[in-house]
Formats: sequence, C-alpha cells, structure tokens
Amino acid sequence: MLRFGWGTALFCYAVLSIWLLRHTPSIPSDDAYFFVNGTLRFSVLEFRPHFPGYPGFILLSKLLVLMGLSAKQAVFYLSLFSALFLPPLAAWTAKAWGASHTSTLLAFFAVLTQPFLPLVGLSMMSDATGIAFFLIALAFMGRGKHTRAGCFAGFALACRPSFIAPIALALLFEWYLKKDARLKLLIAGTGTLLVFFGGVFLLEGKAYLIEALRFTEGHFSVWGNTSFEQTLERDSWLDALAKEPVAFASLILLTLMTALAVPTRPKLTPLLIAATTAVLWTLLAQNPENLRHVLLPAILLVIWLVSLSQRPITLSLLTISILQLGLWSQLLSQTPTISPLAQATHYLSTQSFSLLVTNRGVYYLREQLSQYRILDMYYADNVEAQVSALGEYQIWKLSTSASENRWCGNQNMFEGRVFGERKLYILGLCSRRGSD
Repeated sequence: MLRFGWGTALFCYAVLSIWLLRHTPSIPSDDAYFFVNGTLRFSVLEFRPHFPGYPGFILLSKLLVLMGLSAKQAVFYLSLFSALFLPPLAAWTAKAWGASHTSTLLAFFAVLTQPFLPLVGLSMMSDATGIAFFLIALAFMGRGKHTRAGCFAGFALACRPSFIAPIALALLFEWYLKKDARLKLLIAGTGTLLVFFGGVFLLEGKAYLIEALRFTEGHFSVWGNTSFEQTLERDSWLDALAKEPVAFASLILLTLMTALAVPTRPKLTPLLIAATTAVLWTLLAQNPENLRHVLLPAILLVIWLVSLSQRPITLSLLTISILQLGLWSQLLSQTPTISPLAQATHYLSTQSFSLLVTNRGVYYLREQLSQYRILDMYYADNVEAQVSALGEYQIWKLSTSASENRWCGNQNMFEGRVFGERKLYILGLCSRRGSD
C-alpha cells in the first residue's frame, strides 16, 4: 500500500513539475524585476534588489548565470526548482522529527498539493529558496546536527530575511533546550549571517544602515500593507480570503487542526514554535495582497501535524490533500503562458497611448514602455492633477480591478496563471457625462 501511495504521489509530482516547467520565464512584479537586475549587478541602494538585498538568493542566481543562463532565466528557474524541492524536503524534515513512513508520504503529498505552491514557483521571488533552506535547517535540528542547522538557518535568512521571526524563535528555543548545542548554533548561525550581510555592508557602506531604517519603517507603517498600518483603506487577510476562499480553506483547516492537537501534545518543540510563529508573523507583518506568504506557515503546520503520527490527524490531512488535488483540474487545464504583467506589457507596446496610470510593475513598465509616460498611483494627488490636466482619451490605467471610480474597462483582461496571481485590467477614463 505504501508503494502504491508513493507511486501515485510521484506521478502527481511529475505532472505538476512538467506543467510548471512549460512556462516561459516572465516578469510578474517589480520585485522580481529587481531580482533580475540584482543578478546582473548587485546594489541595494539602487534597488538591485531592494533592501535587505537577499544576498544568498542573489549569489545562487549569479552562479546559474555563470552556468550559461540569462539573469531572467536564472531567477525564474531558481525560484521554480526551489518550489519543486519543497515536497521532498518537507517529507525529509517530517522524518527527522519522528514521523512514520506513512506520515512521511503524507507530508510529501500535502505539501505537493498546496494551492499556492505553483504561485511561489512562478513568482521569481526568494520565498521558495528561503523555505527550502529553513526546512533543511529544521531537519538537521531534529537529527541533532546543530552546526549544520545553524548554517542552513543563516542561509535561509540570507535568501529570505522576512522569515526572521519563525527562524529566530526556532533557533532560540532549541538553544534554550539543548545546552550542549548553544555554542554550535550561535557560531554557525551568526557566522553565516555575518558573511552575507557583512559583505553587503562592505559593498554599500553606512548608507546601507540608513536604507535599513527607511525600508523597515516604510514596510511596517507606510507601503507594506501590514497590520501595523494606521489606515482604513488597506486590504486585510479577510479580503484575501474572500478572493480565494477555496485555496485558503487548506490553511484554515491546518490551523484549526493544530489548535485542537496542541492540548493533546503540550510539549513545545522548535518545529511547533516555528509553525505558530509563522502563522502569526504572516497575519501581522506580511502583505495580504501577496498570497505567496501563506506557503511557509502551511508547510510548517503540515510537518508538525504529520510528526504526531496520530490516526485522526492523518486521515484529516489525507482528506485535505485529496481535496487540494481536486483543484488541479482548474490549474492543469490552462495553457502555460506568461505572467499577467508581461501580457499587459506586450499589449501596451502595440498601442499608441501617451500616459499610463498604475501601481503594478511601475519600474518594469517604465523600462519596457519608453513611449509611455507612466504615473505611480501611490502618489495619488500628483496623478489626479496630471489626469485632470491632460484630458481623458489619452490616459489609461493598469489595475487589478475590472472597474473603478472614473475608470471604465475596455475588455482587455490578462488572466493569472495560477491560484493567487491577480488578474490585470486595462481601464480608460469614463466620459465626464457618464461620471457626473
């Protein structure tokens, strides 16, 4: 029975891998564009990429460039293959934390069928690479190899510094539990971080620290769309749930199962600390518009639950995984294509519009569409003044909404490739008579 289960899981793994690999590398966001530029020439102060620089991810992408790939291909395939490594790494990590053979298979299958795994794989971001190194660190931690755990945890932070809360608390809790491992964890973890971020500081100088203050304050209180922003206009996780209810059901069920399981297994472990911290950190400090943030807490919850090897939990996880697999019919029926931003860019390049208003891919669009004057919707007052001055029929807007106040759709919609990737619409100004 176990062989049949692994055969089925590996067949599904091959199907998803082939479908994802059929996609052509294409820029889905400004952040991905910054990673490509950073691979060509690294400079945090020039947003190549933005703070904190992601030196581990950039180093790996540069190594792929040395192997003959272009910068865009390097970032794309690094992100994609990192995502495809997550199911086997989750299984390995679960085994290291005491999961049975059946539970190990379930960890592989449950992570493989996560609705937002394809989104992370095609995002050209460092999330999947950071998660991969974090899982390796947790696996070595479960096996008692603390020097390796510290090194890989440091590398995970060098790839994805926003994972600092779950990684740091997992390491601190292990440091508290294992007195004989404290020095190993300290030297390995801090040493790895010092190599990467010390190198960035040497390249950028004191301005790197100033950028750190600016970016951190901006992320949490200005543009990051986090729970710390004092504004009523921000999207919340409830809004994200309303847009992707089926895909979000998995994380909600995993969270409920964990809440019910914790009282029966009250012993705290670094794995449980990492999972619960990842959930809270995502809710409080991450942007609900970017649903790829959901993947880390979902994977950690799966690994902790399967490590319990309890029959009711196993059956519940199997049911959730089969339901998630049912979503693949919507996914695999779509023909692989380029990102919505790349589709919109290609369409706009064939038009003669003079001005474009958007807050999606502003830097990328300015580089690709030199014939356009592109205004950033973040500066709403400036945009409003220029729109009023230039007239109606020369101005267009690229948006995630099909219609907005003063803007009307023109039937140009660019579909997302996977769950969680937002559609883009090209809107034109409605006539004044219609808007009065």
